[in-house]
Amino acid sequence: MIRKILVALDGSTQAGKALDLALAIAKAFDSEFIVIHVISDQPLTESERRLAENEYQAEVQQALSGPEFITSASLTPRTAESLTRSSYNVGVAVRTAMGRRIVDNAVEHAESERVAPVRTMLRDGDPASVIVEAADEEKPDLLIMGSRGLGGIQRLLIGSVSHKVSASAKCTVVLVK
Repeated sequence: MIRKILVALDGSTQAGKALDLALAIAKAFDSEFIVIHVISDQPLTESERRLAENEYQAEVQQALSGPEFITSASLTPRTAESLTRSSYNVGVAVRTAMGRRIVDNAVEHAESERVAPVRTMLRDGDPASVIVEAADEEKPDLLIMGSRGLGGIQRLLIGSVSHKVSASAKCTVVLVK
């Protein structure tokens, strides 16, 4: 019996497939359904910048129109410290806006599949560590997430979130390619 499912989403194609699988299982077992998205604490990647510019433009524009960005943009002269802080804050705002949309879309998809209610988590930090912590707290029967399929050398150099989660989580982990 699968009573509780935690699905980790990052906006990738593989994560979308993981969501579809998780919804099918949740529907079959009438499972409790939890969606988590982790706002990474690393600098924005080039692919995230492209996504922000192309697919999440409205959300990012709204996030960056807040008073903290308007005020900091008008301050002169700019110091290295203020530029670094501003850059970090922009990255967090962009990732938060994207994360909210990812989670909201997952909830809409779940409701359209008649899987409800859906609980959501939007947390920040190292994605692998945060997902494992959430699994420790929630104690799901199943944790489902996408696997991006990093190549051997890239995996050795940076590791993969899915590999770290599957090695560390105490529950059953399903990786979807």
